[in-house]
Amino acid sequence: MTRQARPSRVPRLPRLLAPALLALAACEAPPRDPSQWPIGRAELVARSTPVDPGEAAYQRTCIGCHGADGTGSAGRVAANLTDPLGPMRKPDDALVASVRAGVRGAIGVMPAHGALLSAGEQQAVIAYVRRRFGVSAAPVPAPSDASVDAAPAP
Repeated sequence: MTRQARPSRVPRLPRLLAPALLALAACEAPPRDPSQWPIGRAELVARSTPVDPGEAAYQRTCIGCHGADGTGSAGRVAANLTDPLGPMRKPDDALVASVRAGVRGAIGVMPAHGALLSAGEQQAVIAYVRRRFGVSAAPVPAPSDASVDAAPAP
């Protein structure tokens, strides 16, 4: 009595899976409510791309140290931009100079961003920070030449 080889069941598996895979491929995803997550990459990029050039510059170069809330981890990592007695009391030209050339402070060193940000972006990021973090202290005005000339001589 010779033994006959049993037919293999492996070829039958692809024959059973093929119709199931074709049926799944033909199904369409149900429509998604726009308020539901997850959202697609294109929609995420469209939602997260800032229109304000100051905000775009802040997100690109400042948020890593100063944070999304501007506190710089409560002043432990970077200057707290929300502090009324903090760096935002300086006049805009002094802040732009700090952004452009960098500055050494009590916490550490803010690197120069002059090569990363155009002059317009530097002005825009300062304006954005003032608007965004609502620092209640007004900038200290830069001394004018007239007030220096009017000072009494020793």
